[in-house]
Amino acid sequence: MFDWLRTYFRALFAARSGTRFRRQHRRRRANPHPVRTILAVTGGMLVFLVGLVMLVTPGPGLLVMAIGAALVAGESLLVARLLDRFDFYASAGWARWRSRRSQRE
Repeated sequence: MFDWLRTYFRALFAARSGTRFRRQHRRRRANPHPVRTILAVTGGMLVFLVGLVMLVTPGPGLLVMAIGAALVAGESLLVARLLDRFDFYASAGWARWRSRRSQRE
């Protein structure tokens, strides 16, 4: 039932950091469909707004916001570029943190 979701995330994480969301955007734009576009943008915005609400209520707000943004990034090049930039800096920060932590041990 969720094979398409598994395929989507495997393709997303197979790409290099900093290019993931733009590649996913190109893949989605290669075979456009207006209904899918409307559903992805509307659903992504709703999920993003639910994540915003979860920031002040109990729940994984940042994770839900990231999922909503990823849905919108498949249809919007601007959002895909912003998420790629964030992905690049977050990956670099994570690598620095891991190297500092391993040096302490």
